[in-house]
Amino acid sequence: MVSRESTLHWSFSAGTWFSTRVRVSVFFPLVLLVVWAQLKDFPVAAVFSVILLLSVLAHEFGHVLAARATGGGGDEILIWPLGGLAFVQPGPGVASRLMTSAAGPLFNLAVCAIVAWPVSRSAHAAEAFNPLVFPLVTLTDRVLSDVLVLIFTANWILLLVNLIPVYPLDGGRMLQTVLTARWGGETGGTAYIRIGVLCAFAILLGGMMVESVWVVSIGAIVLVLNMQETTKRGTSDEYDDSFMGYDFSAGYTSLERELTSTPEKRPGLLQRWKEKRRQQKELQEREDAEEAERRLDELLAKVHEHGMDSLTDSEKRQLRQVSDRYRDRTDSDR
Repeated sequence: MVSRESTLHWSFSAGTWFSTRVRVSVFFPLVLLVVWAQLKDFPVAAVFSVILLLSVLAHEFGHVLAARATGGGGDEILIWPLGGLAFVQPGPGVASRLMTSAAGPLFNLAVCAIVAWPVSRSAHAAEAFNPLVFPLVTLTDRVLSDVLVLIFTANWILLLVNLIPVYPLDGGRMLQTVLTARWGGETGGTAYIRIGVLCAFAILLGGMMVESVWVVSIGAIVLVLNMQETTKRGTSDEYDDSFMGYDFSAGYTSLERELTSTPEKRPGLLQRWKEKRRQQKELQEREDAEEAERRLDELLAKVHEHGMDSLTDSEKRQLRQVSDRYRDRTDSDR
């Protein structure tokens, strides 16, 4: 694992919020330069960069707070040009890991829902809901409306990107949790990475078809990271999980290794059906035995009170059957 003191983690402190240290990468201004180069409008680029910074920060706090609420913890967030790194340790159980991964996108969804109505009434509604098009706001005439559109755009993009079920995005983390819980760490992890590679190629091809530099870039980054993870699994070499990552953490990494080292294989459908049948058979046998004992007590009480001749032919047969059953059980127990 590469030390956090390496160049990948060069950053400055933004304070401690909610018992969590927040740091911003010295490379984050690259976002401003890239957005400015695309929009040719510095005020819009600056405002969008600030909104994106705050949206990513809130996204990461979603992970931290969810981890704490479900029995885990988190104490540090690093804001990077390509997203955020929440150093969290999910609590025990599949539900905790799913909630920790889902909390970030859920916050972005909540922000989108809050501003969706005014954005839908703005002149840039169609552009805002299209993740492949950046809304052409100017921040001159309708400043508040334009700012709300930028807030929606930033959180909408964060939501959609993070729901892609590939390593290392939040959707991929949720998929990994489900697969490893179902098939064990080794099998589930392998399937998870293969899905990531296929999705990365699909994103690349889709980006080329729609001629979107952003989509192609996301596909290329996802493909590189998944190929890197495939190499790691094949060679078991250590490398820095947080390089160019999104929502990576020591907690996620240690969790993945724990799942890999102690896989729990669930029984198949046929085995579960057989086990259920066996349990039902044992329950039925116990109920039959209890009913036989109750009937035997009734017959013996009748014999004791009125004599053997008081029994009907049917009751005599029942008495013989119960007696034979107990005799067989006694012989088998010897």
